[in-house]
Amino acid sequence: MKAFRGLSVATAVVTYALVVLGGVVRVSGSGLGCPDWPLCHGRLLPPLDLHAIIEYSHRTTTVLATTLMVVTAVIAWLWLRRRRDVVTAATVALGLLVVQITLGAITVKLELPPIVVLVHLANAMALLGAVSVTAVAALAPGSTSQATDTVSRRWALAAAAGTYLLIVSGSLVVASGASGACSAWPLCGGGFSFAFDGSPAIQLLHRGIAGVIGLLIVISLLAVLARHRRQPAVRATVALTLAALAFQVAVGAAVVTLHLPAALRGLHLALAGAVWVGTVVLAVIANRLPPVGEAVLVPRGVRATRRSAREVVLDYVSLAKPRIIPLLLITALGGMMMARRGWPSTGLVLLTLLGGAMAAAGAAAINCWIDRDIDRSMTRTRHRPLPDGRIAPSHALLFGIGLGLAAFLLLAFKVNVLAASLAISGLLFYVFVYTLWLKRSTVQNIVIGGAAGAVPPLVGWAAVTNSLDLTALYLFAIIFLWTPPHFWALALRLRHDYARAGVPMLPVVRGELVARRQIVVYTVVLVALSLLIVLSGALGRLYLAGAALLGGGFVALAIINWRGRRQRWSRWLFDYSIAYLALLFTVMVADRVVG
Repeated sequence: MKAFRGLSVATAVVTYALVVLGGVVRVSGSGLGCPDWPLCHGRLLPPLDLHAIIEYSHRTTTVLATTLMVVTAVIAWLWLRRRRDVVTAATVALGLLVVQITLGAITVKLELPPIVVLVHLANAMALLGAVSVTAVAALAPGSTSQATDTVSRRWALAAAAGTYLLIVSGSLVVASGASGACSAWPLCGGGFSFAFDGSPAIQLLHRGIAGVIGLLIVISLLAVLARHRRQPAVRATVALTLAALAFQVAVGAAVVTLHLPAALRGLHLALAGAVWVGTVVLAVIANRLPPVGEAVLVPRGVRATRRSAREVVLDYVSLAKPRIIPLLLITALGGMMMARRGWPSTGLVLLTLLGGAMAAAGAAAINCWIDRDIDRSMTRTRHRPLPDGRIAPSHALLFGIGLGLAAFLLLAFKVNVLAASLAISGLLFYVFVYTLWLKRSTVQNIVIGGAAGAVPPLVGWAAVTNSLDLTALYLFAIIFLWTPPHFWALALRLRHDYARAGVPMLPVVRGELVARRQIVVYTVVLVALSLLIVLSGALGRLYLAGAALLGGGFVALAIINWRGRRQRWSRWLFDYSIAYLALLFTVMVADRVVG
């Protein structure tokens, strides 16, 4: 059963990727990138043309998703026949898959008739919903005969139905060619005018539907949360769905007002798909919730004592983990100065750093909301505002989402869309990939999760150039490799805390000796990479001397920490790693400016 759960989740993830790729195909005009089917221009592999590659990637993902869905259904039929919820969902998904493949072939053969394209997307979303139901049913225990909360089930179904209707209406706007009919937001003509004829009317109709259904979704999610807020699955699903909805609204506004390129416009559909999956998952969960009274449950642990405004402000500031943000801003500023080869305009620097700080603070606040159970178990974090009950969890979540949304809008409208998209991608990766998935499930959590902390220099580079190149990716790689030795040095000191909280950090799972050895390995690879960049000509002798000196100290401390096996060396290594990264970026900037 455990293997089947992993298979069903993988199927849902690949299907989501398939739907997103389908959206990219549509908004980029790549639907006829491969004018024949199932081949592409009569060949098995596509030509080196962007539209052909996009369409072919979509078809390749279709093959993978098809394989996974067929295997999932066969296993359900053969070995899980008693789980009618799983078998039914997997069978429905397989039926919708056959319809989807047929519609895809018809779409290509008839050269993208709008009505077929619309039905193709509608069926794709139904298919995504079916595989999501399969995954949630597989993860949940078998159904029981106990009564369920019909009120919550109706609210959740209303949210899911409304989301599906909203996606279909958005597809109708694209099919009718009304996507760019209003170049302002939320209405037309400067953002505050109505239009009652032609394409603008279709666009405004969609926005009106979006406003009504968006309100319905929010009310439905909060209604379920109010009745079952002590259920971790309900809290997580509602929070993440609301976050996806908030970002989808922001991206929708940016699509209209900033005239985003087609590839980035696909993000709007991707977030809509995330909202759809969230509401479907909540509907499945709600179908298993026990009945409750009509009274709204009040969360326990929130202090009722009156506190001064200063204390409240300081608690909210602490949710943002302000001690981490300066180092992130240093790397972002380093990326800006390296891209400019000097000091960019002061206004651009301030706006970029402000947006980056808000994105980092929003990610940290959402992280505190998700990890409040872990924080309550750890000595180092048990006095944070959430585990100590000084801030209501829902307030912390809204605070984090609000900061992230404000960061995206500030960077998108005052800097550029690429910088905003990168900043929000870092936030979403930190929340969804690291905090919700990796942190509690694998010893490699911080290795993969370190990608989130490596985003700031990319944001800085994009803010100046509105593009990325190999040097920017090099900055990303430096921080990506720096994160494991930096964090494992801290984990060595806090291994008992992590063990008590059940977090599978390397020193807890593999032992101190393995962790110290891995720190040496990653530090050597990091320092080697920091020196090899000189061969590309991007940096010169000044940087080489500084990187060699700083890297030599890092490697020496890592070896001493490995051989000495005392906590004080871990503490010194952790402190030095912070200074190392800040000074390394300083040397980079100095070399770039002087050179």
